[in-house]
Amino acid sequence: MTTKLIITATAISFLSIIGFFTSKNIMEAKTVSKSINVEVYKTSSYVAPVYKNTTATLEVTVLRVKHNKRDTVWQHTFQPTELKDFPTSGNPMMQQISIPNVNDKRETLEVYYKVIYNTQGNILNSWNYTTIGRGEQSGNLNIQI
Repeated sequence: MTTKLIITATAISFLSIIGFFTSKNIMEAKTVSKSINVEVYKTSSYVAPVYKNTTATLEVTVLRVKHNKRDTVWQHTFQPTELKDFPTSGNPMMQQISIPNVNDKRETLEVYYKVIYNTQGNILNSWNYTTIGRGEQSGNLNIQI
């Protein structure tokens, strides 16, 4: 009987200590704001007749990733724009995205973008992504049209 009592008391003490340290680590996890600088520019002049009335639509999505769980934290679709009207690399279209309350020890950000080219109803999709990992406060996403 006393052996069972000693084993039970030891197990309860051990679990209490583990619970204390686990809760301490969870409470100490600091959150940070992470920023993503998106730059969009064209790589050609697109003045040739073949590009007339060809548009590109840009969709950007930011996901918060913790373990294998992904949550959308920011999403935006830019208006369709004719290729010739996009800015050049010297003066890119810029968008700064700020994601607050990121647990830098346990979460990363994945930034996906899709460019949808439309030429007289013919659609071409181009996908890509980048990751803002642990310890990184900011990231750059350069999208070439």
